[in-house]
Formats: sequence, structure tokens, C-alpha cells
Amino acid sequence: SVDMLFAAPQNADAVLMINPRTNVTDTTALSGFVTTSDKWLGIAYASSVDMLYAAPYSADAVLMINPRTNATDTITLGGLGTGLEKWAGIANDPSVNMLYAAPSNADSVLMINPRTNVTDTATLGGLGTGLRKWSGIAYAPSVDLLYAAPYSADAALMINPRT
Repeated sequence: SVDMLFAAPQNADAVLMINPRTNVTDTTALSGFVTTSDKWLGIAYASSVDMLYAAPYSADAVLMINPRTNATDTITLGGLGTGLEKWAGIANDPSVNMLYAAPSNADSVLMINPRTNVTDTATLGGLGTGLRKWSGIAYAPSVDLLYAAPYSADAALMINPRT
């Protein structure tokens, strides 16, 4: 495994890489992104394919990062629309090998199958058109559920990937 930490470039033009053993940071290896604001928000590791995925906040594609080669891809999981602040945060559920992004302004959870590189915004839809509903998402292995934190929503969003 690669012993680095990665942060998605929300407003920056580069992915922030941190070596936790040496406390050295790098913003040059994965750079060259446009400097527009609110591109990606949150990053998750999919061990099944050894890749990192950043949720498209206002970008129209998921940012994919190969931590072994430092290659990035914003084409494969594209076509997710030009709306602003769509998904805020992303988490991996290793029990079903799927990634889930919390709906901020989107009315659905963004589901990503990292093995097939397919996105799904229909299965967990109908969550309303409110603004900044949830921000951040985490997988709770003890109960095998995901939870998105409320930002302006009245409650946390609980996701059971098996139902």
C-alpha cells in the first residue's frame, strides 16, 4: 500500500499529498487542475481497486486517483451535471464494494461501483431539492450502515446499502 494521505482539491489546483511518516507535503505531483472553486469535496479509498475517489461538489465528474502511479482521471466517471454543490463527502462501504456520496444540493445519493466504473444517481433518489442538505458521510462497520451528517437537513441520512 501507498503510505500517503490525500486531500481533494476543492478550491486548489492540486491534490494535497501528505507523508505521515515524515510530515512532508506535496502539491506538485497531482497538480494542474483548474482553479475554479468547489470542484471536489471529500475523498475515499476503495481497497477493492486500490484507487481514491473524490466526490463531485461542483465538478461534473468524480476525480479518480491512482495512488501508486499518481495518475488522475476526470473522464471515466463524468457526465454528472453542471449543478453547484451536488455531493459533499464520500465514503466506501467495503462490505458491498461501493462508494456513496452525500447529497448536498443533489436530490440523490451518488453511488459508485469502483469495479465497473459505473455511477448511479437513481437508486437512492427523491431526497428533495433543498440546498446543502447533508455534508460528510461515514461508514459504520459495527452496524454496516452509512450516515451522512445534516447540514441544513433536520436529521442525519442513514443509508442501508442492502435495502
